[in-house]
Amino acid sequence: MQKTSTIKVVLMGLVALGIAFGVGLWIGQTRERLREFDERSRTNTARFEHRPEKMPGVESVSGDSAHLRLNPKVIESLKVRVAAVRRAPLTEPLVLTGSLFLDSSHLAVVHTRFPGEIVEVGQVPETDAHGNLVMTQGVPSMRQLRAGDHVTKGQLIAVVWSKEIGETKSDLVEALSRKAATKATVERLEGLEKGSVSGQVVREAQQKYQSDVIAVERAERTLRSWRETDEEIKEVYAESARIVSGVTYADSKVRQTWANVEIRAPLSGTVMERNGTVGEIIAIGTDLFTIADLSRMGVLANIYEEDIHKVANLLPEQRSWRVRLKAEPESMPIEGRFEVIGHVVDPSVHTAAVVGWIENPGHRLRTGQFITATVDIPGPTDAVVIPNSAVIDEGTKATVLISADASMRDVRARNVNVIRRGRDFALIQRTPTNRPDTSAFEALLEGELVVTSGNLELYGFLQDRPAELGSRASAEVRH
Repeated sequence: MQKTSTIKVVLMGLVALGIAFGVGLWIGQTRERLREFDERSRTNTARFEHRPEKMPGVESVSGDSAHLRLNPKVIESLKVRVAAVRRAPLTEPLVLTGSLFLDSSHLAVVHTRFPGEIVEVGQVPETDAHGNLVMTQGVPSMRQLRAGDHVTKGQLIAVVWSKEIGETKSDLVEALSRKAATKATVERLEGLEKGSVSGQVVREAQQKYQSDVIAVERAERTLRSWRETDEEIKEVYAESARIVSGVTYADSKVRQTWANVEIRAPLSGTVMERNGTVGEIIAIGTDLFTIADLSRMGVLANIYEEDIHKVANLLPEQRSWRVRLKAEPESMPIEGRFEVIGHVVDPSVHTAAVVGWIENPGHRLRTGQFITATVDIPGPTDAVVIPNSAVIDEGTKATVLISADASMRDVRARNVNVIRRGRDFALIQRTPTNRPDTSAFEALLEGELVVTSGNLELYGFLQDRPAELGSRASAEVRH
């Protein structure tokens, strides 16, 4: 029992020792963090706490607490540098990323309106690897159409044998034959002397003729609804006339092509896809060819939601862009226009779609390629540009130091109004405003020199001589 108590006392002592060690370690680390924090605070505060005696060579001009004179030594020690104020560009480039796609208004999917068998595929001249025609016995060799071939509008690209079209043509021939027979009967009855035949017989013959006229019209309209051409319908009329007259024809071309449906290219362009071969049975609606006019490509670009208003506010004549392939960033841009700004913002990436087009001379561009599209956004007219490093921020106030000349020996502080910041440059309002609801600031003109390096130390020196910048005589305010 006494042994157990001794063990417990020892264990409790060890636990207490561990707790004391941990507390001591935590206190030591906390003191170290507080010391580091205090050191950083003093360092940050020291940026603007340069006493005159600590900055020999810096002289405050009497009567103007925003005006400093520097000697060459302090300029060298602080590495004071200046940059010229530049006029803001008239336009600001907005770069969008996206990809190319086939313009739907220049794309056609060709299919058949009837089930049937493919009996022929359109042909084009065969060429060798150098683009020269392959000749056979003085005649160009021909081959079937394939993806990549160019076709012209109206060119024959396939022939389908269809039972339905053949039966409808035969129905029209039969209706034409009946119409001709009943018409002859009506004319004969109407030519007989009155009373030689009853009026009922004449009326029945006339009614039958009207029914045959309707049957002819129905069959012809059915063929036209299937996009049969006038030439093909005239061929049916000619076949009916031949049958009625009893004339036989020397060849069987009409019989061989009676149920054929010719499929022709609806537009000039490039064959993007071909489905089906000779002898294949196809169903209604089968996509046989996809033809695209590649002389113009669609552009789908993505725009962040904070930039949507920039392009939405552009006038119709300003909605143009310059497009480059991402794979060829050094290539010449291609001019185009955008027409649609999407109304849906993708919640995952916060972008909307901007859709337009560009010309594609020589068919160099390909669908699916990644692109960058640059839109010129009109910039503010009353603005200048300076490096970001020249702007000294203190709360809501922005200040720059102006050097009288390139020697950098005469420096003056000036409050400015920052319109917008970029990655490297800041856009500054050029002329001041007298509106009471805005902070007072001074003019900043093109060509003036702003201090870009050493300005924080010099501005800290000025903080020891508080002054209301911008309250100096109006004669010093540059307009």
